[in-house]
Order: sequence, then C-alpha cells, then structure tokens
Amino acid sequence: MSPPRRLAARFVWTPTGVQRDACVVVDAHGAIVRVTQANGDDDVLDGILMPGLVNAHAHLELSQLRHKVPGGQGSVPWVRSLWATGLPPSPDANDAAAREAAASGTRWLIDTTNRGDTDRHLRAAGLQGIVQIECLGLTEGRWQAVLDAARRRTGSRQVRIRPTAHSPVSCSPALLSTALTGPWPTIHVDEDPADLDLLRDRTGPWAAFHEQLGHDWRGRLGQAPSGLALLDQLGLLRRELGLVHLCAARDRDLVRVAKAGSTVILCPRSNLHIGGTLPNVARMAQLGIPLAIGTDSLGSTPDMDIVAEAATLHGAFPELDPALWMQALTSGGGALLGNAGAGQLRAGTFPGVLHIALPADTDDPLPTLLDGTRWPREFLA
Repeated sequence: MSPPRRLAARFVWTPTGVQRDACVVVDAHGAIVRVTQANGDDDVLDGILMPGLVNAHAHLELSQLRHKVPGGQGSVPWVRSLWATGLPPSPDANDAAAREAAASGTRWLIDTTNRGDTDRHLRAAGLQGIVQIECLGLTEGRWQAVLDAARRRTGSRQVRIRPTAHSPVSCSPALLSTALTGPWPTIHVDEDPADLDLLRDRTGPWAAFHEQLGHDWRGRLGQAPSGLALLDQLGLLRRELGLVHLCAARDRDLVRVAKAGSTVILCPRSNLHIGGTLPNVARMAQLGIPLAIGTDSLGSTPDMDIVAEAATLHGAFPELDPALWMQALTSGGGALLGNAGAGQLRAGTFPGVLHIALPADTDDPLPTLLDGTRWPREFLA
C-alpha cells in the first residue's frame, strides 16, 4: 500500500479555524489521516487548503437559462419570466453546470429538481451529495404520486435521492407535513414580501398568480403571518431542516429559527438578481443561526462558483468575521448532508482536499480569499 501523502500549505482551514504552516496527511484512498504542522521536508504551498466546498442549494435543471431570465422585480415576475422563456431542460447544460461547480471547488452539492433526473449529472462531474425531488401542489391528487415516486428512489452511495416540498406559498399544509418529515430536507421560505402577503392576508402578487392558475386555492394553503410561522405551527421547524433564502423573514421568525436550530441557506447573488435585497444576515449571526451557502439556479446567478457567493456576503456584511463564511462553505453545508465526511478536514473522513492559491505575501488569508478575485484552485485529494 502506498504511504500517506503530506499536503502542506501556509494556511489550512480546520474545524477550529485557520492553522498556519500546516500539513494535511491523506492515505492512498483520500481519507484524512491527520492535520499536523508542516516540517522542513514539506513542500509548503502558498495559499490555503480546505475541505471540498459544499453547495447547499442548486437547481441544475435550470442551467439552460443562464443570463436569460431578467430580475429586479421580485419572485413572481421572475417566475413569470422563467416560464416565458419556454426553454426545456438541457442535459448538456446540466452537465456543464455540474462540471463548472466541481471546477470551482465544490465537492458536495444539494440539488433541487422537479424532474428528478439530475443525479446523473452530479455523478458524471465527480460530485457527491443529494438530489431532492421537489413536490408542490394544494391537493393530494396533485402531489401524492410525485411524493411516492420520490420515496421509491434511493440513489447511490455517491448521490442520494429524497423528496422535499417547494415552499409554503405553493404547498398545502398536508404536503409540507408529509414531505418534510425525512432527514435534512431543505425548503424555500419567505424569499419575498409577496410570500408574507399571500400567507397572512391572501393578497399580493402570489394571490394574483394563483388566481390566474384558475384553481381553488384560498382554503387549501396554510394561513399564518409568514412561511416560517406556518412551519412552526406545523411543528416542522427543527435542527434537521434547511431553510433557503429568508429575505423577507421578520425578527420574531429569526428568533424561532434560532430556537429550533435550523440551518439557513444563503443564496446572495440570486437574491440580489431577483429582488435586489439580502436577508438580515447580521441578525442571523447575532442569534447564532447555523449558515450554509448555495448558488441557486443559473436562471438567477451568473455561475456555479460558490466562493463568489461567500465573497458577495463578505462584501455586503464587512462587520462580520469572514470565518463565518468559511464555516458556511464547508461544515455549515456539510451538516445538511447528514454525512460526517462532508466539509471538514477531520481524521477518517473523505471530504476532498482543495488548494486555493493566494499571493505569496498573504498574511491574513480569509479577507484575501473573499475579496472577489477568482483565485486558482484545484483538488489535491
């Protein structure tokens, strides 16, 4: 058997923070043996070693829509514009997006799909993670067959498959309660003020959207001051739940999230494109809410570079410790996978070892890493 390899760099991101002049020892299969100090025999690379990054929210099946869906008006106009393109999913575009994610440093990805066939694109790109088949609808006849089909699929060791629900604005309470009971689902919630208008008062752009669909919806949607309040009423807020977006979340709801221990998945470039606003991340950090990061779809973000998402957050919230974004890129998203090997350079795990090259004179790696430059990166294990 080949001896363990020593991968040394000026900086290594570990579960306890940045370690200087450190070495990640990996075995012949890529498992982490230990993280230790570099020695005089090591070839010490400039830059930082990290576990493979975790993209906690993507929609690969929308990859054909890159730069084709205008934003700036809110969620409902964006959805209407998306539908108006009339472009069907493209396997080639999905493959390209998955490979782009891998090339940018992502090793683990949580994909959300209506069609349920994106697991093959993750595997082809060498990604690991989860494909969530997204159910929506206000009647059991609309969603039960999709949910049953999703439950019958388990995927592979590399990419697992599970069901989830789309959002409180598109799902009946029965669907929410049924689809979100499994381990670590994620759900869109309170992305736009229109979400609150619909759930609280049955008014606003989403109400007009449901009316135009021509179905009986008023008595079939849940009613609460917000999507987070509805999930709380249904007993669904808990640690094993990922909450995507939360741009319109109120303070009282963020307190609910903190109490439940749920993880918030931030998709800042998508939020800025669709609605021009970001969630109250400073308050989330103050409350100690666990954070993860996703790219969302290429219909609302320019590329699959998860580090660019973290750089956007760092630029928008300079008062926050950049270590918060490093945690969100790695162990924060890893927690949603229910896999101890994701997002941490820890003995006995297989997270991947990513090298991001930084200038040789870098003294404080995190602000440099997150300054918006696309620093060269490659997997060493």
